[in-house]
Amino acid sequence: MNEFVISSGHAKVVPGASGYLDEVNEARKVVPKVAKYLKELDCKVHTFNDDTSKTQRDNINTIVKYHNSKSRDLDVSVHFNAGTKETGGTEVLYYGDGNKALAAKVSKAIADALGIKDRGAKKRTDLGFLKGTAKPAILIEVCFVDTKTNADSYKKNFDKCCKAIAETLSGKKLKEQAKPVEKKSVLHKVQVGAFSDEKNANKLAAELKKKGYSVNIVKG
Repeated sequence: MNEFVISSGHAKVVPGASGYLDEVNEARKVVPKVAKYLKELDCKVHTFNDDTSKTQRDNINTIVKYHNSKSRDLDVSVHFNAGTKETGGTEVLYYGDGNKALAAKVSKAIADALGIKDRGAKKRTDLGFLKGTAKPAILIEVCFVDTKTNADSYKKNFDKCCKAIAETLSGKKLKEQAKPVEKKSVLHKVQVGAFSDEKNANKLAAELKKKGYSVNIVKG
C-alpha cells in the first residue's frame, strides 16, 4: 500500500470521548505525525480534519465524502476509546473480512509501542465510516481516554506510537536517527598569578569561553 487517506474522528463541535485525554484533540495530533512518517517512507498521504459539521450524521458524511474523493489504497480513521477504566487497551475496527489481518497488525503494533493491552481486531458492521468508504478501511482506537495508565503511556510514547502506525500501514521501516555525539566539557584553569594583573586573566578566560571551553579562574 502506497497511498492513504487518514482522518481524525469527530469534529470541532461534534465532541468525542474525554477524560485524561480529549479524543478530538489527540486524534488531530496523531494524524499529521503518522502522515509525516508515511511520507518519509515514500507513501502518498491525504489528511483531513472536520471543522464544519454541526451534527454526528453530518460529521460522518463529511469525512466519508472526503475519503471517497481521493485516490488511495486504504482509508484510516483515528479515534480514542472510552468505557473500560480498569483495563483499557488498543483495538482496531474493520468491516470487510479482507481487512482483518491488517487491523490485527496495527492493533498489536500500537499496543506494543504504548505497552498496553492489545484488544485486537474487531469486526463492526454498524459504523458509518467503515460502511461508507469505498476502499478498504480501518478505524483505529489508539487507547482509552478514561484509563490513566493508557493516557500516561500514550503521552510518554506518542512518537513511538505514530511510527508504529506508519510502519505497519506501509510495511516498511523508518531509518534510525543517528544520536548526536555529546561534546565533553574541558576545564581550563587560568591562574591569575601568571599575569601582571587580574584583568588579563579575565580577558583570556573570556576568549576561551567564546570557543566553548569551561573556564575556572584560580588565584594564587
